[in-house]
Amino acid sequence: MILEYDDYATEREFSTGVVVVGTGAGGAVVGTELAEAGEQVLFVEEGSYVRTDSFNPYATASIPRLYREAGATVILGNPPIPYVEGRVVGGSTVINGGMAYRTPERVLAHWREESGSDELGPRAMEPLFERVEARVSVARQTPSSIGEDNRLMTEGAKKMGWAYTVNQRNQQACVGANNCGLGCPTGAKQSTLVSYLPRAFAAGAGCLTQVRVERLWIERGRAVGVIGRGVCPLTRRADREIRVRARAVIIACGAVQSPLLLQRHKLGRPSGLLGKNFLCHPNAKVVAIYPHDVNGWKGVSQNTQIREFHEDGILMAENFVPPSVLGAYLPFHGQRAWELMQRYNQMVVSGVLVEDSSSGTVTRGPFGMALARYQIQPLDHRRFLRGIKLLATMHFEMGAEKVILPFFNQPEAQSPDDLRTIDELQRSPSTLELFTPHLMGTCRMGSDPKRSVVGLDGQLWELPGCYVADASLFPTAIGVNPQITIMALATRIAQRMQERRRAAA
Repeated sequence: MILEYDDYATEREFSTGVVVVGTGAGGAVVGTELAEAGEQVLFVEEGSYVRTDSFNPYATASIPRLYREAGATVILGNPPIPYVEGRVVGGSTVINGGMAYRTPERVLAHWREESGSDELGPRAMEPLFERVEARVSVARQTPSSIGEDNRLMTEGAKKMGWAYTVNQRNQQACVGANNCGLGCPTGAKQSTLVSYLPRAFAAGAGCLTQVRVERLWIERGRAVGVIGRGVCPLTRRADREIRVRARAVIIACGAVQSPLLLQRHKLGRPSGLLGKNFLCHPNAKVVAIYPHDVNGWKGVSQNTQIREFHEDGILMAENFVPPSVLGAYLPFHGQRAWELMQRYNQMVVSGVLVEDSSSGTVTRGPFGMALARYQIQPLDHRRFLRGIKLLATMHFEMGAEKVILPFFNQPEAQSPDDLRTIDELQRSPSTLELFTPHLMGTCRMGSDPKRSVVGLDGQLWELPGCYVADASLFPTAIGVNPQITIMALATRIAQRMQERRRAAA
C-alpha cells in the first residue's frame, strides 16, 4: 500500500503497530527490519514516490521533486554553508553518491568510552555493518564503470606519494551513468528505494507519501502516533490533516528535521542537547581544467578517496556534477562563465572534506522553519587552506592549466605560484565557499540522560514509545560518509525494540 495526496480526500486516519517517519537510510532500515520480524509497519514520507525509470539527468526537473526546498537550504554561519536533504521515498539515499564506509574504529572506540557501553564499540558494531553491507550490495566498481577523472585523481595521488582508498559503494552492476545526485536511472545504486523498502512492502508494510508530520500524538506521557498534513505536490499546500495511531513512533527525518519536530514538544530537557551537537562534515570544491578532454561525466562519481591526511581530518575526492549544477556554483557570471562552461569536458571537479572539530545547533525559527547554525573554527579554516593548496598542487602536477578555487576573493590559480598567496589572502573564513550533504548529531545517543537525548535503544529518555533512528544519533563526528553508520545504528534499534517487546510479552 503506497498512498499519495489524492488518496487523503477520503482516508485520513490510520492505525498501525509502528509508524516510521522518514524512508531514508535510518527510517527504511529500521522499518524493514521490524516488518520482516512480524511488526505491522506504516512509513510516513513527506516526499513523493518516484519510480526508478523516471530518474533523468535534467536538474531543473529532478531537483525540485527530489530535494527539500529544491536544494535551497543553508546553514547560517561564517561562512554560510548550503546543504541538501532528500525529500522523496528513499530519502537522501536516492540522491547521495553511494559511498559505503564503516565508522572508523577510532571513532567507535571513542563512542564506547563516551557511552560506557560496548554496544557502540567496534566488536558490537561489526555484525551490524556486515548485515547492512550484504543488504545493500556493498562492492567496488567494475573497471568499465570508472571514468578518466577518477583515474586522473588516482594517478595524481600516486605521483604525489599519497595514500588513497578505492571506494566501496552500495551498487549492483553500476554502469557509471554518473547521475547519482539526481536518482540512479538504472536502479544499480542500492538506495533504500530499491533495496530495503521493497522488502518492507513484501512483508506487509505500507507508506503514506506526500505527508508532512507536524507533531507527535502524545497521551498520558507516551507517544501514541503522529499528526500531519497531506501536501499537494503541485502547490505545496498542506491542507489535509492526517492522523496515524501506533504502539511505537520512530522519527527518522534526518539531523535537521528530527530535532525540529521534537522541539515542538519541548523535549530533550534532561540534557538540554536536543538540536545541539550539530555536525556537518563541510567540504570545499576545487575544479581543475586540463588541456585535454577528461569527460568526467562518463563513469561513476568518486571511485577513490585520498586518505593521506585523514588523521589530520582531511579527505580529498572527485565528485563530478551535471553542467547546470556546476555552472550555478562557478565564481563567474556572463561571458566569463560561458567561456569556462565550454570547457566542461576538460574539467575535473574535486573537493576537500574536513572533519568537524566543533558543532552547531538546529532550532525552530519563524513559521516553524528549521534554523541550522554552524561556525567553522580556526582549526577547520587552517585545514581547508592546507587541503585546498595540496589538492590544487596535485592537479598542477598532473598537467592542469588552471584551478578554480573556493575563495570569493581569489577564485582561480593560473599556476602553482598563485597558490603561495592563499595563506596571505585567506585570513578570514568569510571568503571561503563551502557545501555539505552530511548532517549529523542533533539527537545524541548515549547511556546517560544528562549527556544524551536518546538511550542506546534509540528511545527518548523522557517520552516512552518515541524513538529516533537517523544520523542525528551520532555522538560525535565520524569523518567519513555516514550512510552505512546510519543503517547499522537503525538495525540495532530495530533489534532492541524487538528485544523489548519479547521481554514484555
